[in-house]
Amino acid sequence: MKSRLSLLAAVALLSACSTEPPEQFGIVVDGSRIQVVDLHTHSGTWENTPPGFRKRLGGRVPRGFYWLMSPLTDLNLGPGNILSQMNSAGIYGAGVFATISPNTTGNATTEFVAKQIAGNEDRLYGFATIRLDRWNVDQAERLAKFEEELATIDSMHGIKLAHAHQQYRLDDERLWPIYELAGKYGKPIYFHTGTSPNPGTRYEPEYADAMYLESAIQAHPDTIFILGHTGYDTRIRALTYVNSAILMAQRYPNVYLEPGALGAERGEEVIDDFVTRLKDQNVLHKVIYGSDGVQFPGYLKSHLTNYVAAMQRNGYTKDEMRQVLAGNFVKVFGIEIPGIETAAEEGE
Repeated sequence: MKSRLSLLAAVALLSACSTEPPEQFGIVVDGSRIQVVDLHTHSGTWENTPPGFRKRLGGRVPRGFYWLMSPLTDLNLGPGNILSQMNSAGIYGAGVFATISPNTTGNATTEFVAKQIAGNEDRLYGFATIRLDRWNVDQAERLAKFEEELATIDSMHGIKLAHAHQQYRLDDERLWPIYELAGKYGKPIYFHTGTSPNPGTRYEPEYADAMYLESAIQAHPDTIFILGHTGYDTRIRALTYVNSAILMAQRYPNVYLEPGALGAERGEEVIDDFVTRLKDQNVLHKVIYGSDGVQFPGYLKSHLTNYVAAMQRNGYTKDEMRQVLAGNFVKVFGIEIPGIETAAEEGE
């Protein structure tokens, strides 16, 4: 009965989603307003998800309601709901990731994401991706198409890669041409690090530990590497690879960190340890906030609320929160956010 009520509530919330922005964006901390950008959200459709992922998602609904998964998923991952959740949370802007991982979470191509965010490019920032299966066969063709997308689709501000989902080791040099294109076009790359609870994902250290990216980082100093999830081992809810990610950010100026999913329910037992490590290791100037949304109604707000509360509990100053929640994003991407100066403006 409880699951049925939860499902009906979700249907009602999604059906009633509004894209009306708040009077003021941001969150209020001790009387000061702090702007927020969420680096990490996803779009997609039920049709383009693989059977294993459908089974995992479908297991959350009671028998007899499975037919709702297709329309609910499409609505939940659509731009209207992403904006609605952002508005509810006071978040001004968000990255929207293209993802091609046919064996794990499914496909949302660069072209698809560009269409999804069209008309809202002031607040939704696309991240392109590239298909990697059959890479040994058609690498040249796919790289040429990818370069054309990077050069011509203005709404793509970065690149998303997920080695563990796409079945590639982090130290696989066959993917280095992608990193070279990223540097050439000034598109930071978001790398999934750590593990995932999704079926079909590789869990071995070579697919999860950012240390395996070190040679690539050294070889591509003009490319920005963003270590997604900061190595969070979400499969077992542990900080297994977090210190490796922090070390990479300390060691290299072109490496940044993102805390996606640490503010989710799965991260509640480790989030205080996590935010403390970031502060104690002096890498807050390298942390770009992201949530790994939108997942379910209210997720962007709940993740942000939990993450901000953890920062407050562990002695973050308001200036440190400003860095993490939007300042570092603006510094890296150069996108104008109301109330935050870009690097160019600061130097004037």
